[in-house]
Amino acid sequence: MLGLSGYRFIKELCDNIAIIDSNYTLLYNGELFNKSLTCYGINFSCLSSSISNFAAEFYVQVKKAKSSNQPAFVSIPETDNKIIIVPSDNDDIFIIGFEEHFKWIINIEHQLKERVKELTCLYEITNTLDKFDKIKEVFENCTEITRLAFQDPEETFVMIEIGNNKYGSRCLPSTETHDQLCSEINVGNENKGKVCVFTKKKIGFLVEEQKLLNEIAGKISTLIEKEERKHYLEKQQKILTAKNDVLMKLTEECHQKRENLNTFFKAITDKIYVIDSDYNIVMSNKDEVGESGKCYSKIFNRQSQCCECPAVESFINGNNTFKDVEDSGRYYMLRAYPIAGSDGRTERVLEVCRDITSQKYLEAQLIQSYKLASLGKLVAGVAHEINNPNTFILGNLKIVQEAFEDIFPILDNHFYKNNNLNIARLDYKTFKENISILITDMINGANRTKKIVADLRNFAKKDDGSLVEEVDLNYIIKNNLTLTQKQIKKYTELQIELCSYLPTFKGSVNKIEQVLLNMTMNAAEATEPGKGIVKVITDFNKTTNEILLKIIDNGIGMSEAVIKNIFDPFFTTKRDKGGTGLGLSISYGIIKELGGRIEVESKLGSGTTFTIHIPVKS
Repeated sequence: MLGLSGYRFIKELCDNIAIIDSNYTLLYNGELFNKSLTCYGINFSCLSSSISNFAAEFYVQVKKAKSSNQPAFVSIPETDNKIIIVPSDNDDIFIIGFEEHFKWIINIEHQLKERVKELTCLYEITNTLDKFDKIKEVFENCTEITRLAFQDPEETFVMIEIGNNKYGSRCLPSTETHDQLCSEINVGNENKGKVCVFTKKKIGFLVEEQKLLNEIAGKISTLIEKEERKHYLEKQQKILTAKNDVLMKLTEECHQKRENLNTFFKAITDKIYVIDSDYNIVMSNKDEVGESGKCYSKIFNRQSQCCECPAVESFINGNNTFKDVEDSGRYYMLRAYPIAGSDGRTERVLEVCRDITSQKYLEAQLIQSYKLASLGKLVAGVAHEINNPNTFILGNLKIVQEAFEDIFPILDNHFYKNNNLNIARLDYKTFKENISILITDMINGANRTKKIVADLRNFAKKDDGSLVEEVDLNYIIKNNLTLTQKQIKKYTELQIELCSYLPTFKGSVNKIEQVLLNMTMNAAEATEPGKGIVKVITDFNKTTNEILLKIIDNGIGMSEAVIKNIFDPFFTTKRDKGGTGLGLSISYGIIKELGGRIEVESKLGSGTTFTIHIPVKS
């Protein structure tokens, strides 16, 4: 499509012409053409009725143009301007305009033809160079194509000079040439030759012809550069092929040794990986770790660098570093070994990550065992120290109770005589009504203390680990929970529903007590203080011959992710409250030892139900 300038050109062309037929009838009169004639006192619209000299001459020249089929001219009086009359292919139509305007149009046509010649020349040269076969034929063809692109090809000669070789020189005239135009052929900063144009006559060159010659020289330079690069690459290819054969042999040997080393490397159960100074993994012995990504993301699934990372110290000091790290309830021992570069500075660090969770678990169990053993001794001693004075109190209270039974008749007789009798700042009637109640409460309290001491002694008894005791689960719930009922009441209300026909089973009373205490305390701590309810329910499934122990709370519940990990050692959601993550793990181990299982049902905000299945063996 034409651009805006193209439409303006067409408008300007039409505005500067007029069209008449063979009867001198004005068919079209351009605005600028009419205005220019009006300035010279000529009214072209009324020319047929005019008897002026210009009109007479105009009609004569129209007839001349028609008869000769060649342009004719009419001079405008008292000016140097002329009007040109051009016959068209149709004999009855003539185009009228100023001579200068027609010259301008002819000049534009000439320039367009010259530009087309130049573009054609560049296209043909590009096509010739692309079909490069024999360099002599290519350059000879280029000289001929270039000659035809200049304004006077018959008087023009072209020569391409590359080094000591000259192409097109045989066509040069033997006589002296007048004009010469040259453009150098350069590859990089090196001159390879030149392209020269000569003329037999002194006709000069256009600026556009110099640009054309520069373009041609540039294309020849590109061809020479490609050819030199091709020869260089062929030479390098031969060298590289020879080196490649040697490298292939070395690579095969290295590959074999690497495979052997990789087999040993992957056989190590610990995670071994090498990281750079930005903590990117560059190699490892485990597929799940891979050889990319940040170490803290791949090993510990963290979003930022571990604050306890031993590699930090190794990068700074260049020393071997050892640290224990805890992550999501599991424990790892990290060992970092610096790898120095050529300048002696630590560029990379090799880390060994070993999972020591089971070791930590055994250590914690051992410490817990020591604590429980010490607690057992302490409980036995405290229970003995409490039991002795409590026995005195209980015995003496019974004597006091019997004594008051004998004293009251005497006091009644005295009160009958003295109505103002006061005892312990109380009137006698009030004293008599309450003293028996006070003594009974003290006796009940002493008996309760005696029962708590007995329960403590039973709890502190040494467990030999055997599962040969007859365990009555209902009895343990009724008697053992008295130890923790006060602690549970801080959080929640305890409701107990016991099955009346629950059989006994072979096991360990102490271990079942530990399970019961762990799980009821966990349930209580999961509820909201003052609003919580914990239910302990026993039942017997005759079909599966299993005792069922359910511990239900209306607490905060657990997510799916937490449920998957609650029986893992050291996993806890209460670490900030002193939780160790061992209670449920130990309980799970005890029930599994009995051949049973623990099921969990929970949703966030909807409470939790633990169901313990204990098989009853006949």
